[in-house]
Amino acid sequence: MKVYLDCFPCFMRQALDAARMATDDTTVQRQVLDRVAKTLPTVPLESTPIDMGQIVHRIVREVTGIADPYARVKEESNDLGLKLYPTLKAQVQRSRDPLLTALKIAGAGNIIDFGPKMTVDANDSIEQIVNDSFAQVLHQVIDPAQYHSFQDKLVEVNNILYLGDNAGEIVCDKLLIEELVQHGKKVIFVTRGAPTINDITLADAHYVGLDRVASVMTNGSDAPGTRLSDCSPEFTQAFQSAGLIISKGQGNFEGLSDVPAPIFFLFKVKCPVIARETRAEIGAVVLREQVMEEAAK
Repeated sequence: MKVYLDCFPCFMRQALDAARMATDDTTVQRQVLDRVAKTLPTVPLESTPIDMGQIVHRIVREVTGIADPYARVKEESNDLGLKLYPTLKAQVQRSRDPLLTALKIAGAGNIIDFGPKMTVDANDSIEQIVNDSFAQVLHQVIDPAQYHSFQDKLVEVNNILYLGDNAGEIVCDKLLIEELVQHGKKVIFVTRGAPTINDITLADAHYVGLDRVASVMTNGSDAPGTRLSDCSPEFTQAFQSAGLIISKGQGNFEGLSDVPAPIFFLFKVKCPVIARETRAEIGAVVLREQVMEEAAK
């Protein structure tokens, strides 16, 4: 997926949000914005949004000297996910179709994303926004053709590569992975190689106990999505040999939408650019199989 002009002001906003999380010093915050404003005009339109995101958040970390500006937010998000886990697990277990319910919950959890603007006013806590997302998505219809194709693919494979996205959301991923394990599948869960926005690292996977239900590895990159050219040889080998890849979140979609691979994308549409790209409404959860011929073009 190529960058849209709409992405440029969005990344200026992201830079300011991240700078404010890193420091209260407005002089440093201004330095971040000045550096980003100077750099963005050099980004080719042939780039992907995650190429741009990687550049912007490296600038934030370099200028502020803070390696993980979102550390506190990630911890709070993971704690929220763990708090909600028993209720969500019960919903899966009593469902007529536990796999479908787990898919919906994993998709709904993708709302916990501080890249696209996550608006929280005085009357709406993050917990309320997340609960509203679950309530909304559980009543949505996942495209039946896509779901049936996903089920068919599950029958064909024993091993699954699962590309994670955000902190907090990772607990919802754990629910889906537990369901996949119930179907006899072995799962390798992939985190980012270093902190970027509120994306998950190995520490987050261990914090929520995901390593107890899946093998866990990093992709070796600090891009806010899967940028194959920037990933480690170990991840690249796992990616190329995977019979089925579950790709969570908008960032992974942005990086892989043109890559011919056995991918099912799963994410919540959170911005107009992704809505335009997928022809889905903002707020919808998308389960979408990669069309190999189109991706290869």
